[in-house]
Amino acid sequence: SSPLPMGGGAGGGGGGTLHGFHMNNNSHLDNSNTVGGVSSPLQLPESPTWDDLQNIGDVIAGVHLHQREDFLIFLSQSDCAYIKLLLNLFPPAEGRGEDMTELAVIIKTILLLNDPEIIEYVTSDAPTFESVCAVLEYDPELREKANHREFIQKCAKFRTVVKMEDDELVSQIHHLFRVTYLRDNVLRPTMDESSLSTLVSLAQFTQSDIIKGVITAPKVKVAGAGGVASELPGLSYLTKVVRLLAVEIDAIRTVISGEDESNAGPICQNQPIEEESDVTTMWQQHLAPQDSSLSSRHIRRKGCLMFLKELFCKARVSLQQPEKDEFIESCVSNSKLLYLLGAILSDPNVGVDEQGAALEMVSVVAMHDPCVIRRHCLQGAGTAAESSSNEMFSCLRPDPNDHREVIFICPPNDLLLSILFVMSTAADAGILLQTSEIIRIILDTDIVGDQGTSLNGSFMNEENDINAMNSQNIRHDTGLEEQNSFLALFYDRYIQWLVAPFQYKLFISKSILPLLSESNQDESFSAINRIRQEFKHCSASEEKSLTSVAGCAVRSSFTLEILSFCVRAHVYRMKFFILRTRLLGTILKMLCQKAPHPHQMASGGKCLKLASLKFLRSVLSVKDEFYHRHIVQYNLFAPVFDAFRITPVGRNLISSAVLEMCDFIRTENIKSLLEYIVTKHLTKSASPGEKSLEDIANPHVDTFAQLRRTHEENIGMHLDPNNEEGNPGNDGATFNGRPAPVINKKALEDQRKYREAESEDSYFNDDDDDDEVMGPLPNDENASSLPAMSDTASLLADVSSLE
Repeated sequence: SSPLPMGGGAGGGGGGTLHGFHMNNNSHLDNSNTVGGVSSPLQLPESPTWDDLQNIGDVIAGVHLHQREDFLIFLSQSDCAYIKLLLNLFPPAEGRGEDMTELAVIIKTILLLNDPEIIEYVTSDAPTFESVCAVLEYDPELREKANHREFIQKCAKFRTVVKMEDDELVSQIHHLFRVTYLRDNVLRPTMDESSLSTLVSLAQFTQSDIIKGVITAPKVKVAGAGGVASELPGLSYLTKVVRLLAVEIDAIRTVISGEDESNAGPICQNQPIEEESDVTTMWQQHLAPQDSSLSSRHIRRKGCLMFLKELFCKARVSLQQPEKDEFIESCVSNSKLLYLLGAILSDPNVGVDEQGAALEMVSVVAMHDPCVIRRHCLQGAGTAAESSSNEMFSCLRPDPNDHREVIFICPPNDLLLSILFVMSTAADAGILLQTSEIIRIILDTDIVGDQGTSLNGSFMNEENDINAMNSQNIRHDTGLEEQNSFLALFYDRYIQWLVAPFQYKLFISKSILPLLSESNQDESFSAINRIRQEFKHCSASEEKSLTSVAGCAVRSSFTLEILSFCVRAHVYRMKFFILRTRLLGTILKMLCQKAPHPHQMASGGKCLKLASLKFLRSVLSVKDEFYHRHIVQYNLFAPVFDAFRITPVGRNLISSAVLEMCDFIRTENIKSLLEYIVTKHLTKSASPGEKSLEDIANPHVDTFAQLRRTHEENIGMHLDPNNEEGNPGNDGATFNGRPAPVINKKALEDQRKYREAESEDSYFNDDDDDDEVMGPLPNDENASSLPAMSDTASLLADVSSLE
């Protein structure tokens, strides 16, 4: 359809032009004015003429509240007979060139009374609806005349890919179009939502009826034995559309893959003929082209996807929860719709609109119940494991060649891998946003609970991980086992493709595989492995059938958002993956312009830098010592501080993010990172012209100074103001007349713990009568006769206890 015609609103509240009309002071109930035997409660002419419109407008505009109900009953009787009389004045008056403003105001005022019976009739009867739209083209509140008739008669068409045989369903779809068009295009440009409440409610109820009609299988009469007819359930319209979608996807993939170049012959034996009717042709069905050419198949495939997308979107907002459960069950469980959506997403030749339609349907299912997607992925993996060899699983992981290049060939029956394929190759920001939200919903299993605050220690095995992440949302062991199995599957086979664009140069194949079945599944995976093996021993530039995936900062930013979520949500698994692949160092290299992305992707975008810093911040928020040791071992804060040096401090998100991370390390007192940053990065620069980090930040904030101060407090170093070298002072403490020796931080920490344990033990071991046998106090006259407490034997005992 063409864009809907909408006149510009003139501003002001709805119905503002009606305030100038005045109620006839002599108005009273006049039973002589009747239409169809029903009396009019107001002074309305029985057979209105063009000269009566001024008086009719004044009377309708001045209807009092106590007269409103009787007036609406009068207008709605006999199929809105009086409204029809008013509409019949329009064609001859337009031919004479009369001013249509008064008639348009009258019709609009009647519609805005929000009477359900009047709205129902106007939107149910096609000629009446077209007449109302014609009159309202002259609405005085529009800046320019609308063109509703031209759109309805020439542009709008009821397009279908499979002919609808249910007349009631077709009528409901036409009814919904009229309600939506009247609400969104005819009345809304000058009105607000509250003035159209009846149209909004009517649209919701009509949508619910349409969805039920689409998913309900009609009864088909079949002649039985003895001439007795019986009714059997037929195929619902939804089933027909899904089957046609499967046929078109398979046919297109077969033609493109080169297995069947001569695909001739029509799909249907007889071309559908539009029914003859005296109404506008837009109310007839316009079937998609039914020939077997590739272009016609693309049209039918797109038509099926757009219909299903509209159906899913209407179901999400119109159905109640029980009805929505039934709808999702009928769409997913009783058909192979998720497999077909995976085939659409894995096709690199599919357009953005078709990708968006497929993602919209997956999003509806995931938001309704993500367990449906997880269960589908687990079933697919289990079926493949039973029917395929190890070749299938080997092709599910990146296998780079000598030039660190990877080819991404996605099997069409793997929905999760198809979603990751879109995440790794798409360039449209809307598609990437939608895909990232789907991945996040699927991975948010709610198993972790408060794992981020309770696992500040070592690795955990899988059993401990499950027990720690068992939250109140997990109601029984079956759901817990299913979620744990899905996470194990994701981190074993799929997450490598999520991070592959950061590690390798990505290529995709222009050719695609046909839909997999039980008969050709092994052959297809063998073909994938053969292509990958050939690619492994050559350069991608030598293969004309391959296309490189261009770098995209927006895509990488969305991917880092997902990885940051995984760090916080799946602590054990993500920690093992990051430490094993050294992913953190690869990502942080994109912060510094001097160390560009390995695949020549410009990393200067602020969104990408901020996403990289957010990923590091997520790692720090876990407060796991294994991460801290990994950062110290590979000096991973070096690119962070390099980015801080080249970025002006103040009013800058990048420098603010770096300072916030350092402040977090100081506040949480992460000793290993404090020592690493202070000793490694907060020293005076060797270059005379280069400032230190403290000099750069001090004019604005004292974060690094506080960082150094906290580190010195941890190791017991109190700097002497006169000591420029920063050597620790002794604060005047002496030992046997000499300055007290400097003890390292580990010895001080051990000594503190020993004294605490000693005091706790002495509290329970001492008796209440110790004061009687302790002997004289130190300030007693006999104190000098006590043995020295700091003799050599006591010191040796203390040292041995510390050791």
